[in-house]
Amino acid sequence: MTPSSPTTPPDALDAARRGNITSGTVRGPRDAVELAVWGAWREHFDTARVTLDADYFALGGDSVGAVSLLARIRERTGVQLPLDAILRAPTVEAMAALARTGARAEQVPATSLVTILGGERRPVLVCVHPIGGTVLWYRHLADALPKGVATLGLQARGLNPALTADPDIPAMARRYIADTVAAAYAPGDVVLVGYSFGGLVAHEMACQLADAGTPAAGVLLLDTPATTSLEEPPSRARLLWSLVGHALGLDVDVEELAALDPQEQAERILRLATRHGTLPPGFGTDRLTRLIGIYQINADAAYAYRPGVHPGRTDLIRPREGRTDEEDLAIWKRSSLGGVAVHDVPGDHFNLIAEENVGHVADVVQRLWYDDERPPGAGAPGR
Repeated sequence: MTPSSPTTPPDALDAARRGNITSGTVRGPRDAVELAVWGAWREHFDTARVTLDADYFALGGDSVGAVSLLARIRERTGVQLPLDAILRAPTVEAMAALARTGARAEQVPATSLVTILGGERRPVLVCVHPIGGTVLWYRHLADALPKGVATLGLQARGLNPALTADPDIPAMARRYIADTVAAAYAPGDVVLVGYSFGGLVAHEMACQLADAGTPAAGVLLLDTPATTSLEEPPSRARLLWSLVGHALGLDVDVEELAALDPQEQAERILRLATRHGTLPPGFGTDRLTRLIGIYQINADAAYAYRPGVHPGRTDLIRPREGRTDEEDLAIWKRSSLGGVAVHDVPGDHFNLIAEENVGHVADVVQRLWYDDERPPGAGAPGR
């Protein structure tokens, strides 16, 4: 199936052209591809009131939903768009344009760097993916920051089936530094941000940049435990819970799931997620197996990593019900010669950068690096 022949009934397309189907904008869908993508969005958000120019995140979309939406688009158009299409083309109109080109995952440039939200202000925020490999979690943070702040993301190579995932954190850091510099961002204009697992990679990037004599403008860890406190590698059950319980919201016995072989795991998860409505039927076990593989690679990399030392300061945002304890804090203090400033905010590890809490994180970022917009009477951040 090609992008020029999506599974859209001809009479539906004719109706759209006559204006009987509208999106709430001045015009309706212009061709079969746009109609198919629009239909997928309407089905995904369960409403007919999706405009062609409405932003995915403004409609309430999130990173888990992005996977489901792209699967629906594949069912309707035959085109498998890469996950970062949500960032590159966050509207029906833009996504249809991407689908018309037949842009598939293997045709996407090999760089790990994607733009979450553009801007001209400096420093830019470069956000490293958490354990699942995607950077969509950071979109709410980008929206909450002062106008004009550029927010970029570094996503795992393993998301692209044509690329091999980096096996450890130092290798990830080297590649991500190269991708950032190749995009003409000088390290001195970059604040490295990492949520959870991403904080480990951000710290390693800071170490490597300092060793090269080109330190970053800042390092911000978002509730990142220091993995040297782990006594053993994370179990398969714990790993699967991160994906199945947290990301997909499924209530399942992960111990029982962990006992299955990888193919059976993917089939079981897909059945449950389809029944739950988290993933559509056409998602495919191959893609799910790849996602599980990314979790496994990153979990193993985190366990094997021992933080190096960089000469600068580290800022740590810690939710009141987070995962970073005093032992972790002691490790980060030993690893940051410029000291560690802790910023306590409401929330827990999982909702720290969710829409309901991300404003607290954005406030800290604003006070740290965008002083010209600090609210009157605001004190120094951290403690």
